[in-house]
Formats: sequence, structure tokens, C-alpha cells
Amino acid sequence: MAGYWEAVKKNFTGGDAFDRSAKELHKSFMKEMNYMAEDDTYIPKLSSMDMKYNFLLQKNREAEYGVGVKSRCITDERSYTGVSALMGSDKRYVTRIPVTACRFEKEYFSGNKRIKRERYGGTISSYVVFAQTQDPGASYCCPNCGDINKVSQLLEQGCRSCRTKFMMPDLYPRITYYYSQEEKPYHKTTPLPFVLLGILSAVIFFFLYSSKQLEIGFEYYFALMVTAVCGIVFGYIFYALGMIFLVILDGIRSSSRCSAYNKTKRELPGFMQNYDPFFAVDFFAGKVNSLLKTLIFTDNYKNCSVYEKDGDNPYKDIVDVDYQGAIGLNNAVSDGRYVYIDVDVYARTAFMHGRRLKHRDEVFNMKLCRSVNVHDDCNASVHNIECRSCGASFNAVREKNCPYCRSAYNLRDYDWIVTDFERKTG
Repeated sequence: MAGYWEAVKKNFTGGDAFDRSAKELHKSFMKEMNYMAEDDTYIPKLSSMDMKYNFLLQKNREAEYGVGVKSRCITDERSYTGVSALMGSDKRYVTRIPVTACRFEKEYFSGNKRIKRERYGGTISSYVVFAQTQDPGASYCCPNCGDINKVSQLLEQGCRSCRTKFMMPDLYPRITYYYSQEEKPYHKTTPLPFVLLGILSAVIFFFLYSSKQLEIGFEYYFALMVTAVCGIVFGYIFYALGMIFLVILDGIRSSSRCSAYNKTKRELPGFMQNYDPFFAVDFFAGKVNSLLKTLIFTDNYKNCSVYEKDGDNPYKDIVDVDYQGAIGLNNAVSDGRYVYIDVDVYARTAFMHGRRLKHRDEVFNMKLCRSVNVHDDCNASVHNIECRSCGASFNAVREKNCPYCRSAYNLRDYDWIVTDFERKTG
């Protein structure tokens, strides 16, 4: 608890160098998101490679339905950006979670026609990951042809001479994922409908049961006026009870997500420390979020390297996904060669129902697997992606089979992959 209050105190004093840098990167990322709303071809440069890939997949899905999704984060001089005090610690990464209070505007278009518009207040959080030691401009000798390349060149395009592809960590600092939380506008809910309903109910009751007992006159009209006043009072009472019920209901939903994520942050690092001393829950959550969007926006799983199953994607009606900031751990085991982790991911989706756009809160169950010999390593180590059958080089992060000889490539020996994925609620 002392660490929590220490982090809160740091927020008021400006924080350390990572805090300050994370705030600036967060603000820049928000500007990039707003720019993407104006330019359909733009991808935020501060995004991780996984995020960039998923942005492209989502744009393809939108194009398939002829739907456009434009999200904006609107801030002003009063908008405050702080850094979350609820971060995990690890040995190779520095993670900061800047949070900004802002107003959101999300628009959905069918062609040039706007079909839905949402406006609400809330907060936007992004996970900014720094590497303790990393030099994107460092030179690296291609093990295939010997040409000297910059690390950034190897990551983004492969060797400039022989085009050999590599599996290697992303370059940092990067935004690994982000999410927004809506501020429920209970204070803006008018009690007028409840009051009018209360008055109407009271007046109907008066005419049905009381008016026959009174003669038309002063007592009659006085009783009618008192009845109307009672209707106003009961209307306000029903309004208050309704607001209390909604607050309690949202509290239950939020507490269930918080409880699930707290369990994950409490139990998962202890399990993973046996296999990966550099494991970080916050970094893992970013990976899970990226995998979620990949599996939702990939059209067909036949050649999806991060998913072991084949077949059509059953979630092709979804055009937008908002991660709700929480994953819940169900189980974590190991068979000595691989670790298997079962988690629930909380999200809000926008989907096409015929020609109509709808929203729903959903929970997706995801089972992940990775070799026990793999460590999360943010340093500039590289792995040559080479087919074991024919020796060809290809992007195994995006392809399940060698494009030359069609031999399968087992990505679970190098990174997290998904063995099972399904919708739990919807």
C-alpha cells in the first residue's frame, strides 16, 4: 500500500523521467488517433507492430462491410493527464500507464452517410512500454548474407539485401495497447419522465378510487392538488431508486472486472517466474489484447499463425472492439515443455446485424500456449525465420505455413499462440 501512495504522490510532483516521457507520448498518440479519424490510410506511428497490424486488419473489415469507424479524443486546457499507480514491476521493461480525462466522439459511417454517433465523457489510458537497454539505430550483421543493417530495418522490412525475415522484439518506446472508460452521465439524467409518470399515476388513482367520494368543490380540487404533489414526491423517489440501482449494477460489473484482473496480477507472475524471470503482467495483457483483435479481424484462420485452429472466422460481423482494460485468469499449467494459460478478456464490440449497427459487452475466453524456454526479451536479439524443410525465409509471425513448400511452422516455440478462442457471453 505504501508503494501505491508513493506513486500517487509522484503524480502531483510530475513523476520521474519515465512518467514525464510517457505523458508526452500518450498525448502524441491521442493526436495520432484523431488524425487517423481524418485520414483512413493513416496508422499511428507510436503503435507497436502488433497494433499496426491489427489497425490494418480492422480497416479491411470495415471496407468489407462498407463501414467506417472514426474515433476522436477531445481535450482542452483543463484536461489532466496522470500516471496510474497500479502498475506491475519487471526487470527489463518499464511500463507506464498515462490516463487522460477527455470527451470521446465516435462516428460510424456507411459510405458517406453517418449511421451512428456516440458522445460521452471518460478517460483514455495507454500502456507505454520502455526498454531498459535498446538501441534501434544499432547495426546488426545479417546472419544470412552478411550485410550490415540497422535493427529498425530488420524489424520493419527485413534484410535490405537478401530480404531475410526475422523474429525479434518490437522497438521501444511503443504504445502496446490502449482502452477507454466511459464516465456514466447519471447527473445528466433528468427526473422529469419519472415525475410526470408519478403525477399521472397519482391522478389516475384519484379518479378511480377517491373522486367519487367527494363532491365538486374546494375539497375536491384540494385533494386533487395534494394527490398531484404526492405523485411528484413518489416520482422523485422512483428516480432516485432507479439511479441507485444503475450505480449498483455498474459497480457490480466494474468490481467483477477489477477482481478478475487483480487475481491475474496476483497469481500469474508467481506461476510464470518459474519459466520466465522477465515476465510482466502488463506486457502480457498487451499481447493478449493484440491477439484478441487479430482473431476477431482475421477473415480466415487457415493461415493465421497465432491460432492453431483452422476454418472461417465466426466473428466476421464485428467491426470495432473496445478493450475494457481487464483480463481474468482462469488457469495456468505446464507440461514441462510448454506453459498453458486460460484467460477471459473483457471487451465491448460493435457489430453489424443485417444493415444495423449494434453494441454489446462481451467476454471472450482465450487459451494461450508458449514454450517454457522463451523469455520476454525487449533487447535487440533477432531470430532468423527459416523453414526447416526448404530453408526459405518468410514472415512466420503472419503466416502459419511456409509459402514455398507449405510446411507448418510451430510459432509456439518462439512466441505466444492461441490454442482455443470462443465467446463466453454476448
